[in-house]
Amino acid sequence: MKPHLKSFLFAFLCPFGMFFSFLLEADPTKDPFESLHGPNIYTQDYINQQPGVLTLAELLKSVEKSYPLVLAAEKLLTETEYNYLAAEGAFDLQFKSMGTTKPTGYYTNNAADNVFEKPTPLGGTSFFAGYRIGRGTFPVYDGRRQTNDYGEVRAGAIVPLMRNREIDKNRADLRKADIDRKLAELSIQKLKIEVIKEATKRYWKWVASGQEYLVNKDLLEIAKNRQQQIAQRIKLGDIPKMEGTENDRAILQRESQFVSAEREMQKAAIDLSLFLRAADGNLILPTTDRLPIGFPKPIDYKELELEKSIKIAWKFRPEIQDYEFKREKARVDQDMGYNALKPQVDLVVAGSQDFGPGSVTRAKPELEASLVLNLPMQTRRPRGMIGAAEAKIAQLDQELQFSKDKIKTEVQDSISEVIASAKRVTVTQSEVELARKLEVMERERFALGDSTLLFVNIREQTSAEAAVREIKALYDHHVAVAHFQASTASFLQNSPTP
Repeated sequence: MKPHLKSFLFAFLCPFGMFFSFLLEADPTKDPFESLHGPNIYTQDYINQQPGVLTLAELLKSVEKSYPLVLAAEKLLTETEYNYLAAEGAFDLQFKSMGTTKPTGYYTNNAADNVFEKPTPLGGTSFFAGYRIGRGTFPVYDGRRQTNDYGEVRAGAIVPLMRNREIDKNRADLRKADIDRKLAELSIQKLKIEVIKEATKRYWKWVASGQEYLVNKDLLEIAKNRQQQIAQRIKLGDIPKMEGTENDRAILQRESQFVSAEREMQKAAIDLSLFLRAADGNLILPTTDRLPIGFPKPIDYKELELEKSIKIAWKFRPEIQDYEFKREKARVDQDMGYNALKPQVDLVVAGSQDFGPGSVTRAKPELEASLVLNLPMQTRRPRGMIGAAEAKIAQLDQELQFSKDKIKTEVQDSISEVIASAKRVTVTQSEVELARKLEVMERERFALGDSTLLFVNIREQTSAEAAVREIKALYDHHVAVAHFQASTASFLQNSPTP
């Protein structure tokens, strides 16, 4: 075949070859993760089934077991458990003993007294039992210290009839210690909500950065793959040399974008490693091979019910329970004030029996009952305690109402955010679809000689920017879902709401 005929046929067929090569660049049968000109969207189950993928559930499990701030908060609970144990110690069995001797003087004697005392929370009643022995000569006024030869056994109880019957200091401290345990648990829950929300946001940021990285990688590869074809067309005189320079410029621009996207992906992985930890607490830097292949599908925001979500939030948010327990703690102080206003009337019942040789007057068992009366003449202290407690309760009531209002607005805002972000996803998906159509059409025009590489680059860049906007919309949507779950405390429920 003559040389000029070969050149003519090559120049004639080259545009069609370019056209089909551009189509192959966007081959839909290629691995969607390796060649991505836009975000991938799959079901959550399908994403989780991919081998080696780091799932959100795995990340949150790591946070639960190894995140230092969560572990530190759990130590606070341990501290309150020990404080409760210390408060229970007010009801511990006690042993008291006293011995006296008087070896010289007109009256010489020896005496020992041992007693066990057991306070109880049963109406403030306390029990005692003891043994004492007194030998020698005692003055008449001190005759109660004298016993028969084998000593005396006694037992009894002190029963409050008014003050300290419903509540006393020991039981008040125990109730407060129990409330402190519950408050510590709520503090852990509040921390977990914030930590899980932040970990979730960083997880989706990592996923989004990986998707943006692939968009820029694909964009750069397209320009590199056609470099040889452009050079061949310039050599044949099919297109001017300026087109080659334009492609070189596009490669440099896209390399810069690719490097920036790669850095953002690395930064997102580093930020995520703060929450992804080994069992011993060491940071784990997630690698690119653990990236999910795409985003889960957006949730159906039509299933979100505002009033129902607000009620769920009021029920499960730890802030609400926190104020309720603080009010209960203030009511303990109020009860103590009312208790101090009452007169102290204690019934003391005791029985005793002497053993062994000695006075016949001590030979029979004795039963003794007495009343102890202590009447406060001035009541400034208890009235001050009551007033301070009532003021504290009123303050907490206002703070509780504000907390409910704040939670309500957070739920409203998070639902609004979920709806708006879901709509943005739909809009950006349509934008990406149209941008891709224009990109393909511009390539066809360039292959036929009706366009320039500048316009092709613009279309490709526009398509990539639209894909990035869709990725950002998907990221914002899943972050909005995390905000909604945090606002309703879904993280703490067995069956999280959508």
